[in-house]
Amino acid sequence: MKFAVVEGCRQEATPASRGKCPNCGAGVIAKCGTKKLWHWAHSSVRNCDHWWEPEKAWHRAWKNEFPVPWQEVRCVASDGELHIADIKTASGMVVEFQHSNISVIERASRERFYGNMVWLVDGTRLKKDLPQFQATIRSARAIKDAPLSLLMHDRANQLVERWAGSRCPVFIDFGGARPELPLITDDEVLWRLQYARGTNKVVATPVSRSSFVAYFRNDGRLRGYRLPRLRADPMHSPLRGFETHMRRKASRKRRF
Repeated sequence: MKFAVVEGCRQEATPASRGKCPNCGAGVIAKCGTKKLWHWAHSSVRNCDHWWEPEKAWHRAWKNEFPVPWQEVRCVASDGELHIADIKTASGMVVEFQHSNISVIERASRERFYGNMVWLVDGTRLKKDLPQFQATIRSARAIKDAPLSLLMHDRANQLVERWAGSRCPVFIDFGGARPELPLITDDEVLWRLQYARGTNKVVATPVSRSSFVAYFRNDGRLRGYRLPRLRADPMHSPLRGFETHMRRKASRKRRF
């Protein structure tokens, strides 16, 4: 975990420091080595939140995109069940960063618990996921031009299949890899997957990474991409098409 309670305040790990877990109140110690991110760990062998996963640099970098009070927020249900949300915004939206594999049962449990949430998935965990996904989007059918939206089967590739059935939007982060589409050249891209409930269809929409951060910081909107118009062929230009239409229209006029 990134934060512990030290003398009543949330604090990041520093060498030789001790604190309390903000979730269960048990003692934690600072782990400040040279190989892993500085973090807090329980003094005893325990894990008070079974949804916890070891934090990677990818997790930490994404957390740092948001205000500190929004990071690692303690959430308690009416029945006393409690968990730590990676990000919980001022409006109550939860953003969960997921690097490791997650079971369908746990995924559904988190979605029920948080309700108003989205997933952000590390698409670089398995090397095969990116080329498989790129092959899928090259053959997918565009069902909307602005923003560009592609329709695919929920078993189109292994990454899409792993998240099939999700009730909440899933955003895939492929790092600095750009999708092989000519219209996307200006920004790192996340792919939003929205699974149509009760069907085997999923809509994939590319959005800019910066707009994702701005949107969930309540500073903007998600920015998608527009399907570009192909360069006009001189033999099939809009002007030539209009001229042909007018000639046909004139030929149909009644002559005296």
